[in-house]
Amino acid sequence: MIIDINTYIGHWPFRQVTNSTPEGLVNLMDKAGIDKACVSNINAIFYRNVQDGNEELAQQINGSRQFKDRLIPFAIINPAYPGWKKDFVHCVDDLGMKGLELYPAYHQYKLTSGTAVELLNIAAEKNIPVHLPCAIENIRQRHWLDTKEDLTADSVAQVLSLCPKTDFIITNGPSPAIASELMPLSQGRQGKVFYDFCRIDLLYLSFDNFVKNVGADNIVFGSVMPLQYVDTQFAKLHLSKASNEDKEKIMYKNLKELLGL
Repeated sequence: MIIDINTYIGHWPFRQVTNSTPEGLVNLMDKAGIDKACVSNINAIFYRNVQDGNEELAQQINGSRQFKDRLIPFAIINPAYPGWKKDFVHCVDDLGMKGLELYPAYHQYKLTSGTAVELLNIAAEKNIPVHLPCAIENIRQRHWLDTKEDLTADSVAQVLSLCPKTDFIITNGPSPAIASELMPLSQGRQGKVFYDFCRIDLLYLSFDNFVKNVGADNIVFGSVMPLQYVDTQFAKLHLSKASNEDKEKIMYKNLKELLGL
């Protein structure tokens, strides 16, 4: 079994992306052998009111048994926008969304701002994990109108203590470096911190060293489909010397437990 933490539907405004509908994404999942995927709506990042994108996502997934069984909706919330609290509660209580996804670089706020910390603590109260993508595309290939900033370890470090019960999933960034900085701060927290291996080098034992240093209990599988190719992630697992038990934790067991599936 494989559960993917990081996939998208919706329109990416800076280049053409195929398979960006629920049907297209599920087709990619079938080809890759991925059973379930956490998904958010790219449109929500760029709409003035992010909630319109969340409503679109819920409508598309809930309208099909096929999609509802395979896709796990994550709500994108902008805590700097009026009505964010009402929108988040509606996403979780009424629309059945299983995770919260934040984009402070795109929405221009800090994770340590008052409303962001309040949102993160509400997520903990509702047992909703928080997904923090460091980026969507590599900075070397970005459109000139795209954001020039990535999420960094420094921007997360303070909220680990401000939100001690919140579970975080940090993806699509320099995971070994971020984990090295954040792991000492994670000790003693009730909330867990997970990392993906999307941008870890395929060669030079980078993946195995990451598993050894971070621990399989803290690693999850993420593809960034349909914006990125998934094959390199499977290559890392295939070439890894990690035990089958550790690979199962990474591929699905950690997320299955975290999301209560």
